[in-house]
Amino acid sequence: MAKILFISDNLLNEGLGIMYLSSYVKAKGHAVDLTMLTDHASTESLLAYIRAAKPDIVGFSVMTPQVDAFRPLTRIIKDKLGLPVIWGGAHCMFMSDQVVDYPGVDYICIGEGEEALLEVMDRLDSGAPATDIPGLWAKDAAGNWLRNPVGNLEPLDQYPPPDRELYYDKYPLLAGFGVKRFMTQRGCPYKCSYCFEPALAELYDGKGKLVRRRSVELVIEEIKATIAKYPTRQVHFSDDTFNLNKKWVHEFCRRYKEEIDLPFSCNCTVQIMDEELVVAMKAAGLRGVVFGLETGVEHTRMVTLRKPISNAVYEDACRLLRKHGVYFMTNIMFALPNETLDHAVESIRFNRKLRPLGTKTCILKMYKGTQLAAEAVANNWCEAQGEFTYKSRDVDGSHAHLENILWAGYLIVMIPGLARFARPLLSSWWSKYLKFMILVQHFQDLIFFNITPIQALVFFWKSRKAFMHGVAGRQEDTYEAREV
Repeated sequence: MAKILFISDNLLNEGLGIMYLSSYVKAKGHAVDLTMLTDHASTESLLAYIRAAKPDIVGFSVMTPQVDAFRPLTRIIKDKLGLPVIWGGAHCMFMSDQVVDYPGVDYICIGEGEEALLEVMDRLDSGAPATDIPGLWAKDAAGNWLRNPVGNLEPLDQYPPPDRELYYDKYPLLAGFGVKRFMTQRGCPYKCSYCFEPALAELYDGKGKLVRRRSVELVIEEIKATIAKYPTRQVHFSDDTFNLNKKWVHEFCRRYKEEIDLPFSCNCTVQIMDEELVVAMKAAGLRGVVFGLETGVEHTRMVTLRKPISNAVYEDACRLLRKHGVYFMTNIMFALPNETLDHAVESIRFNRKLRPLGTKTCILKMYKGTQLAAEAVANNWCEAQGEFTYKSRDVDGSHAHLENILWAGYLIVMIPGLARFARPLLSSWWSKYLKFMILVQHFQDLIFFNITPIQALVFFWKSRKAFMHGVAGRQEDTYEAREV
């Protein structure tokens, strides 16, 4: 038996990916432990925990904004403890050629991790070298990297449900939180240029079906087992596009109503939303849906972001959701390539027209490895490059003002008449002093996710830094001007 210790960063990042990895390697006879950076007041405290846990390997599941925290820790763990370290997650898929230069990293998982991690742990247990594992880049004895291609994609039903005990037994706040998240599928068929899915599709070309879904039976069993053990007021499905397979959704809704009968929410795409499906989901307990608007400027969305959904489709879908009493929230980005302040105001006003319950706003980060980043370089849409991202070209000097959208966007959408003052509200010198109002937008979550005020206050206090800066953080890249 080998043992892995996962190190995560905060309570908001309840890692379903780590849970799936844990359940799979545990089912094969290995041991798993977890600690959060927020558990430790110092690096020495973390090192003491690692020594006491006695893992055979330390694992990090990494999004790019977490690199600033995880990279120095990896080096320290290697220098002080000499343990092997494995990195996986989205950052490793996009920027594996950078990760090979991070001190202390021994293994890089560049795709789905269950099979690769299991093989690593089997070989650690047996003492065999782990340099030829599909989906894994590994250092040989001389310190050279061996870059193995990814393995085949496997059917999801062969994997056990995620190991919620890994988090919930250790963190009662998560166990008692009223909303529990589930995944019914992996992969997305759409090719939006800002997303990682096109790169994932290219990585696994010829390796099997990218979009896979678990059987209705197994999803229902997982939900029933979870709500029987942990308090649950609402279920949320974190799939990219829950409504992708209408036949599956109709069957699931019938079973869900009969056997679960709790309010639920999900992420959807509006382009395949129809009334029959909305009626079935509402009857099963649908409380709300989240979808990506990305921008209210139709041409930018359809051409630059390669999301071929017209404004009319969004309007039709939102009318349908309102008709059947379903809450909906939109995701919207700003500081897009060639975006002016006028474009941003247009985007806000269209979003206001849709009348969402709430809106999640963010400043675009063009991560290297995405299709959008490649096109931005090719078309001179970016003015500077950093270690991880490209900076969109600011054609009218407004992008600094667009930072105010992170707090003002929600208010402009929600307060009648405020949209007419969007330009001065975003561009005035005094607006920067109102950044604390970003907290206001979290009230939409209380309604949408049916969260009690007491739970919300406790959860906020425990994760206040992440709430203030976003789960992905306000990572500051160091930019250098690009030569055209």
